Amino acid sequence: MAKQAAQDPTSDAPEAHAPETLAPEADASEVAAPDRAAQLVQAAREEVLAYGVRRATATSIARRAGVSRMTVYRHSGGIEQLVLEALYGEFEQLVTASAEGADLEASARPQIVRRVTSALHQIRRSPLVQALRQHDPELLLPYLIDHLGRGQELMRTLLREGIELGQRDGSVRRVDPDVAAITLLMALQGFVVSATVVADLADERAIDDEVALLVDRYLAPRLGA
Repeated sequence: MAKQAAQDPTSDAPEAHAPETLAPEADASEVAAPDRAAQLVQAAREEVLAYGVRRATATSIARRAGVSRMTVYRHSGGIEQLVLEALYGEFEQLVTASAEGADLEASARPQIVRRVTSALHQIRRSPLVQALRQHDPELLLPYLIDHLGRGQELMRTLLREGIELGQRDGSVRRVDPDVAAITLLMALQGFVVSATVVADLADERAIDDEVALLVDRYLAPRLGA
């Protein structure tokens, strides 16, 4: 996970986008911890959509969440961590939604193709992903050159489990599921992080069709194998 910049809870950098009006600490204490965490993550998401990560501060996030600045420091790992939690929540929601309308009678391979194509399409169009890609792409860089993030692990698990099901029903070729899953993940994530480049060069529907073909052909059993 990307290294977080040290936060000084005693500092309060001035903000250009709104005057400081903080809710009293007593109000924050009345909120259950899980609800408070979700509240802070949602506030961080809204702040990034409005101003980007660089301009987000503990004060601005606290204002949106209706809590004190100290509550942000006590109940989160910092601003960057809140943003990453919001990003993971977005991935989780969209990957889960990709299962809706599944044809339970179909073999595993077409289900993988449909889910992956749908999830990639929606992640690519996510307002939060678009905001990070446009204003704070350096936040995504560690997950391209150093290690996988939780959202990528979620997609890798979806791919691996689908491949294992497909091998059992004969719709997916014989291949190490872990190797195939990470190979597909590496091939596909460029359609998210480089979505602006892709959009400038090709129609979105055509790209979705090619992504579906890429996944289907890669997983299809080989003749004579």
